[in-house]
Amino acid sequence: MKLAAYIKMEDSISLTDLICRCCGNKVYALSNVQESICNFCEAYVSVQDKDVVHGDRDIENNLALMQDSALTGKWIDGIAPADALAATKDPHFLYGASSFYKFFSDYTYYGVDYTLGGFMYSNAEKRSDEPQKNKYNAVALMSKSKEFLFKALKIINDTQNPDNSLVFIRFMANVKLKRDVYMQKALDEINAKQGIEMLKTYANIIRNVNSKGRLAQKYLDDGLAKGISNSFYYLAIHAAKSKDINGAINMLDSLAVKSNMPSALYLSIRIKDVKSASEI
Repeated sequence: MKLAAYIKMEDSISLTDLICRCCGNKVYALSNVQESICNFCEAYVSVQDKDVVHGDRDIENNLALMQDSALTGKWIDGIAPADALAATKDPHFLYGASSFYKFFSDYTYYGVDYTLGGFMYSNAEKRSDEPQKNKYNAVALMSKSKEFLFKALKIINDTQNPDNSLVFIRFMANVKLKRDVYMQKALDEINAKQGIEMLKTYANIIRNVNSKGRLAQKYLDDGLAKGISNSFYYLAIHAAKSKDINGAINMLDSLAVKSNMPSALYLSIRIKDVKSASEI
């Protein structure tokens, strides 16, 4: 199937009844499924997650506040609820808060004004790692994101017989931390389990696309067949690695509009920057 046909498939993305217990995001998929992958933090989401989200008023409010701050671009307003969620020491919430800080970092890093003259001091402060200049600078925010990921991993690794959602978080956390050896161990654990086909498909999409594995297209098509709209994100990466830069950009721009996936927006920005640099 040509990339244009895949881009057309993005028109089928719609809001589902699913809500992520890690970050509070309302999930978009290719059909109204009973399970999927979160567009915001990439955690596994099942229909039962609603019970967790709505089962505690403080948790529910903090998840809603964190998501609202991200949706409106008022990221600073989401810090207190994100930190409150992380303070529960629940690895699900630590993982969700980590994603919040990661995207806050991206928002800060890419929210620069290149029309400024001179040294562009305000831009430098956004990217500076000096807290006295801006404690919410991009580097500090990314450090906070990684801190929460490591804390989530510590708790999961200390848990006897972690459930499938935690096993998947262990995989995703190691992916985001670029710890390839640990990521592969987590993938092997997922592949050895029975009855978690969606998790297997998504984990193998990530592994094969990132490593240019020969089964990348197979798993991507399997992910789309399961209704996982995030599959388009990795399909765009696959296309970019195959030198179809324009196709990748078009797919990401469409995905960013049709689902709440900040990763699609910021990857599109990065690819456009590469394209512009190559044209100089």
